[in-house]
Amino acid sequence: MGAMPGDLEALGLLSEPQRARIYAFLAGAARACTRQEICQALDMGRTLAAFHLDKLEQTGLVEVVADAAGTGRRGRPAQRYRATARELSASVPPRRYELLAEILLQAAQEHRPPESFAQVATRVAVRRGRQLAAGHPAPDTLWELLGSLGYEPAADGGTVLLTNCPFQRMRAVNTDLVCSVNLALAHGYLDGLDATGQFTARLRPCPDNCCVIMEPAA
Repeated sequence: MGAMPGDLEALGLLSEPQRARIYAFLAGAARACTRQEICQALDMGRTLAAFHLDKLEQTGLVEVVADAAGTGRRGRPAQRYRATARELSASVPPRRYELLAEILLQAAQEHRPPESFAQVATRVAVRRGRQLAAGHPAPDTLWELLGSLGYEPAADGGTVLLTNCPFQRMRAVNTDLVCSVNLALAHGYLDGLDATGQFTARLRPCPDNCCVIMEPAA
């Protein structure tokens, strides 16, 4: 199976009524169900059900489990389907408030005086940035990483502008803390991609775009 579709794409797949019916049925079922049980419950043909189940499995919304107690055709274990625990959330433009919350909660857990909370949050954010970059091991994937996190990068000469702030609403609550965390994340991305020799991240306050920019390293 290839890369799992993003939340917007997964939600788009659920816009198909029959597919949504299957997912809703499995999400409310007390146990995993066979394809035959799904077809009987929803009065749906096997071919159509198989098509939609395959799409749901590709999105990570449904998973297949072997039924050790029963067998299907040709004596093979019957397949059962169940809804996964994957959660979907999508917004336009992209927002990543859960990422900010994870960092701040982890910082609260690690905070010990006399170190300030902001210092701990910055350290946690750098570490989290490195972790997020771990799946993108080459510097030329920086744009891919930033795009996947909702920053919507754009080129301005050799500088990378982040035209969307994933933490926009929270920036108004505590600008200094949120922007410091965002900058620390950027340092973590560059460090994790071994791209610190190519770019350096700094703050350039902007009311419309993300306040972080990435300039060519001196």
